[in-house]
Amino acid sequence: MGLKFTSRQREGWRLLVSPRKTRILFDGGSRSGKTALIAEYLIRRALQYPGSRQLAARKYRAHVKTSLWNDTLKSYISRHLPPGICRFQESELAILFPNGSSICAGGLDDAERTEKILGNEYITVFLNEATQLSFPTMQMAMTRLAQRVRDRKGRFAVPKLILDCNPRGPRHWLHAVGVRHVDPDTGEALADAARWARLNWSAYDNKENLPEEYLYALESLPEVMRERMLNGVWRGNEGAVYSEFDEDVHVVEPFEIPATWKRLRSIDFGYTNPFVCLWGALDPDGRLYLYREHYKAGVRAAEHAEIILKLSGGERFSVTVADHDAGERAELESRGLPTEPAMKNVARGIQCVKNRLAVCPDGHPRLYFFRTLRNLLSEIYDYRWLPAQDGGNAKEEPFKENDHAMDALRYMVAAVDCADRKEFRSVSAPVLRNERW
Repeated sequence: MGLKFTSRQREGWRLLVSPRKTRILFDGGSRSGKTALIAEYLIRRALQYPGSRQLAARKYRAHVKTSLWNDTLKSYISRHLPPGICRFQESELAILFPNGSSICAGGLDDAERTEKILGNEYITVFLNEATQLSFPTMQMAMTRLAQRVRDRKGRFAVPKLILDCNPRGPRHWLHAVGVRHVDPDTGEALADAARWARLNWSAYDNKENLPEEYLYALESLPEVMRERMLNGVWRGNEGAVYSEFDEDVHVVEPFEIPATWKRLRSIDFGYTNPFVCLWGALDPDGRLYLYREHYKAGVRAAEHAEIILKLSGGERFSVTVADHDAGERAELESRGLPTEPAMKNVARGIQCVKNRLAVCPDGHPRLYFFRTLRNLLSEIYDYRWLPAQDGGNAKEEPFKENDHAMDALRYMVAAVDCADRKEFRSVSAPVLRNERW
């Protein structure tokens, strides 16, 4: 029964079972084996301590159900444990054991749900993808490590807080707490610093269990994403044009766009370089969701028009804005895809996007991206300012390389926020009149 440990997992296990280390961070690359090891530990704790409770939580309950519950806990148990060793209570996302122990999975994105989850006491709290959570949330979860239970030999369980994550920037609170063991607000050493332990992971640590194609995909990511997702490096996005972009904040799982939402498209022409079309929709509160992309090189405008119309199906669009190439626009129109010229002021367009990426007082930004927009999201990480020259300002102009989806993104946001368009005025930011297109 149980997982066949890799070398890195054996190191991790020694930390998990150490009575001296009660706050443990596993940070590192995607599918590096860290979460599977934690699943094994939660199960063994449940079996060792009758009547014990283990909590496995992350920020969003939707992610708990699809990832932590189905892909991690249930999948792990079905592959590594004999039938009948536990039962699943789907409605409560709970795993129940005959000895009275349980593993409860939950999301912390709702006040009532959080109050219910943290109303119990546990011997183990596991915070999955902890970079999505706030420092106060972690502190609150730690207070719930108060359950007192014994094993069959009469030994009390040692309360354990376990966190895992894919790294973000080194200014994140979790880097301060889990890596440097200092208070993120004061920079002073944590009072319980001696009880913290950290193990860094790379996807290469789990190479024996991963397809070559998966590692190749990670190796092919943009630099910042590759360092984080493959090598497990806490890497900042220095020099990024859209430094406000945070995948945990701005990227959402795909959903069906309501028919009542206003829709628009934006196009950046290309042949040798990729031709890009983006689809966006505005919700009733004026938040813009990018939900579809067409990104392809080496194809003429007529074929792109057919693809765009097919992907658009029966959707209705308030406007389709495009780069100013008159010949390309005429070709699209002849194929049933009329366009309007996009606002081309780069500095103004970038500022429009940055304004929407900023988190508002209500805790939400005004720009979201579906997780399926692979090319657009890749370009965001690579979109950087030109370095300073001769003592000048380093942030005057972005690199003009691998930025085709970024151009289309600017066109779309500017069409909503920087143009005198009455069809968007009721749901957009204040209109800036007399903009030169």
